[in-house]
Amino acid sequence: MRRRILLALALIVVVLGSWFGLTNDSRIWPLRDTAQYYLFQGWDRLFHRTLGPPTTVQGLVQTATGQPVPQARVLIAAHDGKAYTAESDASGHFVITGVPAGEYVPIAGGRGYTDAALRHLGLLRVGIPAPQPLNVRLQPAPPRPIPIPPTFRLDAPQALQMSKPLPATAIRRVIHFEVNGRPNQPTLYYTPNDGQAQLLPVLLAVYPGPAGDWESVSIPLAQAGYAVIAVGPDYALDLEPDIDDLERVLNALHAGKLPRGDPGRIGALGGSYSCLHIFRLLERHDQPIKAALFLGPPTDLFELRRQFIAGEIAPPFGLDKAAIALGFPDRNPEPYWHYSARFHARDFNLPVMLIHSKKDDIVPFPQSKLLADELTRLGTPHELHILESMGHYLLVTERTPAVDELFNLTLQFFQQHVR
Repeated sequence: MRRRILLALALIVVVLGSWFGLTNDSRIWPLRDTAQYYLFQGWDRLFHRTLGPPTTVQGLVQTATGQPVPQARVLIAAHDGKAYTAESDASGHFVITGVPAGEYVPIAGGRGYTDAALRHLGLLRVGIPAPQPLNVRLQPAPPRPIPIPPTFRLDAPQALQMSKPLPATAIRRVIHFEVNGRPNQPTLYYTPNDGQAQLLPVLLAVYPGPAGDWESVSIPLAQAGYAVIAVGPDYALDLEPDIDDLERVLNALHAGKLPRGDPGRIGALGGSYSCLHIFRLLERHDQPIKAALFLGPPTDLFELRRQFIAGEIAPPFGLDKAAIALGFPDRNPEPYWHYSARFHARDFNLPVMLIHSKKDDIVPFPQSKLLADELTRLGTPHELHILESMGHYLLVTERTPAVDELFNLTLQFFQQHVR
């Protein structure tokens, strides 16, 4: 009897351990990745693990029917986050050089195709002997209809007035809906308090914090002649549900449910963490956003991971815990890949403005330059502005020349591309 109990307990431990090690449940995998990080950090300190000699990885990117996929991106990340990557040519062939000997999970994607982490091939073993060609098959991205919830509604309008940092007035409505019993992320809708009824260009403003804390931005933008959809998603490691909510609101705009909003003239504005939401929204290909402005954006999470491991940056506010929870990029590249706009720049077929402060102590300003360099390579219209003053969030309570410069840059950009 005792032996049976022990066997049953052992079986339960094996099943639970396997589930903990393999599950994609967003409540579990951050805990697993954090445990792995500290385990392997201790292992590395004991045995002084080093990278193996560099080598070359090459292969083909094809469709499921064997047709070449040109301009697809294939990426292999080292244990510390350093990324090795290449694009496929017209025949689907790619060559990645300098990859240290080791074992990896490569990841690949292309415009119009579903991203693919190549786990089904087993770990890619790079080193001696030379690896076999890496043949990648990409599947077309399926349509993702996201209907407007039947519970969608707006609260009664409320007139607002502010004096700092810029004097302005606006009308505000609160947007409500539910999805499977889950209420939407707090979303506010602003229009000018001008008594008019004509349609207005729309700005989707996704803020790095509660939308109500950013009325010093939303209200002046509304007074400048925009309908402003303001959203402040909670911090999370899985952003997709919140991005789905952004699509639901934009679909409601197209259905005429947001007063005075013109669905044919939409601009997007993101800051810091919330830039990731706009990046992913643009990668979905089905939103007619005319232009996008990013303030202090993280654009390459692989590079941020590398800097964190090397001790070059020390993320505040517990962001180091988030960096650890994402897991090791050589074995778990998906979260880094999905939210690294630098490697999805071909999806941004619209004018882009990047604004970053040299004094940003959370997201280093070269992050904006990495994306700008990629947009330059692709010939995508963009502007890069590196500010000498202000800090990470670019949020202030007093009017200064720097505030005026930032606001004027924003208005000029959207005036040119959205109005």
